[in-house]
Amino acid sequence: MVKHMDYDINYIKTSFNPEELNEMFIKEFIRFRKENNLTQELFSKYSKVSRTKIARIENGSSSPTIKSLLEILGPLGYTVKIVKVKKEI
Repeated sequence: MVKHMDYDINYIKTSFNPEELNEMFIKEFIRFRKENNLTQELFSKYSKVSRTKIARIENGSSSPTIKSLLEILGPLGYTVKIVKVKKEI
């Protein structure tokens, strides 16, 4: 039996849709790179992920895989984490 999402106690309606979350991720990704004084080229060099791939992530034409995010962030001492979102009020 499939539960309807509105009745599943584990379902949380969030304040953002996937497109908005993607936009927020891209802005945060760019902010992270700039705050660490990294050009796309240096980011690429440290992470061994192509500059083209980093540019495509930043311009929204490509979504990174979890693996590529780990490859990009790992050499800089960062990782990816799943965090619980707040319920919409």
